[in-house]
Amino acid sequence: MRLFKTVLAVLAAATLVAAPADAGQPRPPSDAAGALLAALDTHSIVAKSSPDAGTFLFDLIRDPRFPGRVNDIAVECGNSRLQPILDAYIAGADVPDISRVWRDTTQPSCGFSTFYEQLFALVRQVNTTLPPARKIRVLACDPPIDWSRIHAPADMEPFYDRDASIVSVVKTQVLQKHRKSLMLFGLGHLMHNGGSGAVAQLEREYPGAAYVVADHYGFTSDNARLEQRLGSWPSLTPVAGSWLGTLETTYFPTNRDYPPGTQGYPGVDAYLYEGPADLLLREPLSARAILDTDYLNELRRRATALDTPPDGLEWPETFFERERSSGVLIHG
Repeated sequence: MRLFKTVLAVLAAATLVAAPADAGQPRPPSDAAGALLAALDTHSIVAKSSPDAGTFLFDLIRDPRFPGRVNDIAVECGNSRLQPILDAYIAGADVPDISRVWRDTTQPSCGFSTFYEQLFALVRQVNTTLPPARKIRVLACDPPIDWSRIHAPADMEPFYDRDASIVSVVKTQVLQKHRKSLMLFGLGHLMHNGGSGAVAQLEREYPGAAYVVADHYGFTSDNARLEQRLGSWPSLTPVAGSWLGTLETTYFPTNRDYPPGTQGYPGVDAYLYEGPADLLLREPLSARAILDTDYLNELRRRATALDTPPDGLEWPETFFERERSSGVLIHG
């Protein structure tokens, strides 16, 4: 009996060593929004991949702490030529053609987004509760294209450098004015690892200006085990100084090769977890856009003007077919 008890004690001790101290215990809720906003204490910009897979961004903007920390929200799906229209709408004016702001960009997929349609309306509503000094401005950062003047591929050439447009808007409207901004763009525009993206360009003149947040869409291998380490959601985990920073870079969905042994998520400061990758939902298409025959005809005119091949996503029919066959889950 004494030997049996000794064996049990040894096994129990081994279990304590092998398992985390909090194994089986409910984790306290994390304040991902607070952690993100705290980054603005030391940075002018929080740059986050957009749109996210869950509701985090909308909840963040509804958070009463948000207006006191963020002056501007800089967005990818917004024609900078139409900034006066966007300013008027966000300020509460009656702007019946506000959809032009995200429909008339260089990116056809923006026109079918429900995210930006809801984002602009939400900021407008939040502003009704705020004094003038704390009202949030939304900055449209896509090149200032006028589609009525695009009749041939050459007409489009001045508008291909989207990062240059982003840099111009954020530099003049945020950094030079010493304001604080939330930037919402595809991650390729945001990583500060010496590349050609907008944040990398801005930081050549304003070193350390941005705190870059990547969304979790799944690790490239051993995903289920690693997701358990991420814990409850939503959570925001810094890459440097955490177990994420010790992971081989190959575990992250980067679009470039790094030397063997490289660790962490290059160009990224923090990792936002909104739930398991196989449960993340795709952004639905806007029914308003799909049912707007005038808009669809305009998209066809643009595709024709640019000599877009029949399988190009600039054609709405091709875009719809891709979305129809993709399912509602990101990894479904």
